[in-house]
Amino acid sequence: MSFRKILSRFQISIFARSIRHGLTLAIPFLIMGSFSLLLNNFPIDSYQVFLASWLHGTAAQLLNTIYTISLGSLALVLTVTISISYGQLAETDQFLLYPVVSVCSYLAFCGGIKDQTEYIFSAEWVFTAMCITMLACVLFQRLLRFGRRFERLHTTGADYLFNISIQSLVPVIVITLFFTITGYLVRITWSDSNITNFGSYLFLKLFNGISGNLFGILLYVVITHVLWFLGIHGTNTLEAVSRQLFEQNVEINQALMTAGSLPTEIFSKTFLDTFVFLGGCGTALSFVIALCIASGQSHNRKIAHVALPSVLFNISEIAVFGFPIIFNFTMAVPFIITPVVLTVTSALAIHLGLVPAVTQSVDWTVPVLLSGYKSTGSIAGSLLQLFNLIIGTMIYIPFIRRSEKLEAGKFTQAIRQMEADMASGEKQGNPPRFLTPEYPCYYYAKTLAMDLQNAIKRGQVQLYYQAQLSHDGTLHGMEALMRWKHPVTGFIAPPVLAGLAYEHGFLDELGSYLIRRACLDAQTMERLLKKDAYLSVNVSSMQIKSDVFFDMALSLIKQYPAEHIHPVFEITERAALEISDHLKIEMEHLRSQGVEFSLDDFGMGHNSLLQLQEDAFDEVKLDGNLVSQLLTNKRSREIVSSIIQMSRNLNCRIVAEFVETAELRNVLSELGCSIYQGYYYCRPLPLEEFMDYISRLPEKGHGS
Repeated sequence: MSFRKILSRFQISIFARSIRHGLTLAIPFLIMGSFSLLLNNFPIDSYQVFLASWLHGTAAQLLNTIYTISLGSLALVLTVTISISYGQLAETDQFLLYPVVSVCSYLAFCGGIKDQTEYIFSAEWVFTAMCITMLACVLFQRLLRFGRRFERLHTTGADYLFNISIQSLVPVIVITLFFTITGYLVRITWSDSNITNFGSYLFLKLFNGISGNLFGILLYVVITHVLWFLGIHGTNTLEAVSRQLFEQNVEINQALMTAGSLPTEIFSKTFLDTFVFLGGCGTALSFVIALCIASGQSHNRKIAHVALPSVLFNISEIAVFGFPIIFNFTMAVPFIITPVVLTVTSALAIHLGLVPAVTQSVDWTVPVLLSGYKSTGSIAGSLLQLFNLIIGTMIYIPFIRRSEKLEAGKFTQAIRQMEADMASGEKQGNPPRFLTPEYPCYYYAKTLAMDLQNAIKRGQVQLYYQAQLSHDGTLHGMEALMRWKHPVTGFIAPPVLAGLAYEHGFLDELGSYLIRRACLDAQTMERLLKKDAYLSVNVSSMQIKSDVFFDMALSLIKQYPAEHIHPVFEITERAALEISDHLKIEMEHLRSQGVEFSLDDFGMGHNSLLQLQEDAFDEVKLDGNLVSQLLTNKRSREIVSSIIQMSRNLNCRIVAEFVETAELRNVLSELGCSIYQGYYYCRPLPLEEFMDYISRLPEKGHGS
């Protein structure tokens, strides 16, 4: 198996996805904690005096509390969010128990909370917490599968949640005991209570004996960013290592300057914060600038604009998790390489005497350029920062373009697969369920559904119009067709959008939006019409069954009246709509108010005749597959002829769609159909172009 395939399989594994989703869910807490820390440590002396005196220091205490329960409790936050994500991806009824099991397992391993000398929820413990969480989730999932064999645990007639809890009893006990005993044995074996934070413990052992030279600092930078890439707060995880490598260096330089000597120590934590971690981990400020310059995707540019204020104060979470960089192997290269390169360039500049060594500790929240000047006492420090920003931006640009191309390709491929599945499902009378975890493109479908809902609120979903012409060339009506151009994938098939809206619970919102837009457009078009016309709006069978549909539709039609345009609701026949007595009464009421109903795609579904016999429809639209085969298939001609004759007998209008040639139009005319819709006349057009089209149509028939 190739390395690329291994990476691909890892990216879609439940482990990688649960960590990535868990980190995404944790973003609000990361940002809240980061900004509370920033506000509490803002590097202006007068501000600090004000904060300490305002409300007798209460404001500072409140900010500290917010930090403690968010970023200061990052290990706990990630334990919960990652385990919830794992439980959902595991597709079990017990997914809500995963975070409970994970938190209990983590606490059991650490020996509980009481009498702990360290706060085990801090960011320094994230590596340990994530490892315990993933192991606990895997064990819980497998023990649940094993426990299903014990059917005796099920109590017939008992509450659903009771049975779930009882079935989880044995796995919960086994896992809790396992981590309790394991944590105890680890502490006893190594005679060190700190071993429970094995992440920090292992890294301290790794760096033991390594001094703060170029090799040591490069190793520190690489490991920090590898951890960040894996979703672990690398800076805080290696905090103890940072103290070991750099604790004394700034003080040594200050002592040398006091003694009249030149500073000798290049590397320090301030050195990294000032010249390497510009904007936070991965030189995030360079990354954000590169996004603004090189990104071809509007949503990524928006992420850059949102992240820019935070990275100016070296808070990188929005940029790192929003793009995302986590588990994005294309972006791993610049994310790790950029700080390595800047470490070397900065060390070289100081070594050559181009920039003074760091002689003043500076808070990590101090903005770029100012921090360079304060840490070195020279404008050369600021110029070095500017140089490093340019170098970092140049490194990021080609990788951003490559990453966007790959991600857009994956997204587009997923959408095309959804469109194909929907077309196949509609044909078989069994449309797919996109928002079920077992669907292959579930994650992309979920993303698309949220994008669509947001696009509706912003008025980005459009209506295109396709003319329906009479045999004499005059306008009979028009069909309103939903169109939405996604910024990544382009236009998406309307049935997919309707299916997502239904599954995600905003189909009524979508329907209301489209009907309102159609009514407003009808008022605009009415000024150009030379005679009355019909306006068809597509309505799904699930939409028309909604309790609010009829009242909503009638309210909008009355609110935006168009005297010479008659509304028609076009219902897809393939949906196997069952017209109940209640539904028939609602449809009749709407018909009494001037609204008509059209049965779309007639002739190919299994309920065609059953639906037509209900006398609920005023119009029949011939199935496009039948129409397109009229010139080559005699059976299709016979079927269409029978449908036309039957519809006439039932006083229903006949509309033929997919009319793409004059020859096809002539055959339909011979069979008795006199209303046509298709590319032979015009494609679906935006409102302005459609109005231009109908303005050029003849007022009276020409008999062609």
